[in-house]
Amino acid sequence: MLRIWIFLILLLGTCGYALWRGGAPERIAAGAMLAATAGSAIFRSEVDTRFLDVEVGLFIIDLLLLAILFAVMLRADRGWPILVSALHLCTVGAHVVRLIDPEMIRVTYVVMATAWSWPMVIALGIGTWRHCSRLRARGYDRAWSAPIGPEAWPASAG
Repeated sequence: MLRIWIFLILLLGTCGYALWRGGAPERIAAGAMLAATAGSAIFRSEVDTRFLDVEVGLFIIDLLLLAILFAVMLRADRGWPILVSALHLCTVGAHVVRLIDPEMIRVTYVVMATAWSWPMVIALGIGTWRHCSRLRARGYDRAWSAPIGPEAWPASAG
């Protein structure tokens, strides 16, 4: 139980820092992580049956969080969203493996579905700190990458 409280303090502190000092990518990710944590608390199974079968509510929440993190990763001019998306993909993968193999050992499912949260939160904190460092050093930090489609091409002089 202590590790849960420690994680919640780390999550709230990091997400609060990202919401307060981060750019748009950090704020979106922090809000999504906080919403996913709240949703997980609401939709998880009872303690005695938790992780015996696929946690459908957690699986859906994790898929939604992955979609948000993936969208941020595609557009943000940052490196940390790649790591956070990859880590969360491992969480989603745990649910998929449990769907494929219902005989998966319960503790393995628990660890694979929850352990990636710690480095995700740490990566968000480091990403926010680096954003603040770039702001101090340069006075600006572009949040989103430039478009790469035809709209980014200069008009032809013809």
